[in-house]
Amino acid sequence: MSSHDPSTGENVLREARMSWWALWPRVFLGLLGLLPLAWGLLRQDQLGYVAAASGAALVVWFIGGALVRRSAMTVRLTDRYLVLQTGIMSRHTSTVMLNRVESLDVDQSLWQRMCGYGTLTVRGTGSEDLRLAGIADPVGFQTEARRAITVAGGNAAF
Repeated sequence: MSSHDPSTGENVLREARMSWWALWPRVFLGLLGLLPLAWGLLRQDQLGYVAAASGAALVVWFIGGALVRRSAMTVRLTDRYLVLQTGIMSRHTSTVMLNRVESLDVDQSLWQRMCGYGTLTVRGTGSEDLRLAGIADPVGFQTEARRAITVAGGNAAF
């Protein structure tokens, strides 16, 4: 992936978002809301309309919340930076220079390993730890970040 990151002016080597697997309970509960929605619409009486409205509210609340939560976090790996952006209405951006990264830790349970998501923790010198929970393919992101750190370190040495 080679695109341009407007916040740093760098080429984006890799981008990650929250995995849908990390949001499966919300999506599942939202899909369960389709049952009272369908039942209520088939019934077509006052009780049915209340059930349909309740089911629709569940669908919007849980699936809409999952969509918002997934959209609210992006992590980008560029040539020189690791950039974490969070928020929808208000935005918080944390940037760590690759030559300041001390460690990249991946935590995954058995379920997370099977589904391909986990938590990546970035520890940098002089900055707070960045904990990226639920991102897709954290091991692949870690590998790509290590490669970029090696290249950035080589460029800084000349």
